[in-house]
Amino acid sequence: MNWNDFQNKYNFEEVVYTLTKQSIEIVSNSAIKEERFCSFAFNCSAYNGYILLSLDTDELNRARKFYPPDWTYEVVDDYIEELQELWGREYEPIEDEYFSIVENLDNQVLFEDFTNGFLTSLRKVMARLERDEVLSTYLKTTTDVWTLVTEIDADEEEEERLLEVERQNI
Repeated sequence: MNWNDFQNKYNFEEVVYTLTKQSIEIVSNSAIKEERFCSFAFNCSAYNGYILLSLDTDELNRARKFYPPDWTYEVVDDYIEELQELWGREYEPIEDEYFSIVENLDNQVLFEDFTNGFLTSLRKVMARLERDEVLSTYLKTTTDVWTLVTEIDADEEEEERLLEVERQNI
């Protein structure tokens, strides 16, 4: 199985888009609904297959080049239990299958196909969320919301460049 097979079997991009949209709607009805958000990220691991939603309210963090570990809500579902339940029920089985494949790949080319495919799919989803104005539809946001797809120890400038590529392709 390669990434395209996995993506098609689990409808990965559509599932992540739908879960993220539902999550943003849940945030809009939560205790943090009055916050004004300036940043949103998929804070993820292409090795493990996990996806954390991160939101920030500090507009200076972008200029400081502060990324999700320094944001107001690094892991949004730590604050909203309903999100833990939603992602646990709908995404965790996909995440588990992904990880069981990736951790057993001996072929470096196939490993890179999966991990790069995972990240590229998340960038496509993020570009679609931007195009559909999901954040500003449900949340109070700044006019220029900073969106990211990032991993721990990622080259953030490269990640932003790659997200821009997907924005152009949508």
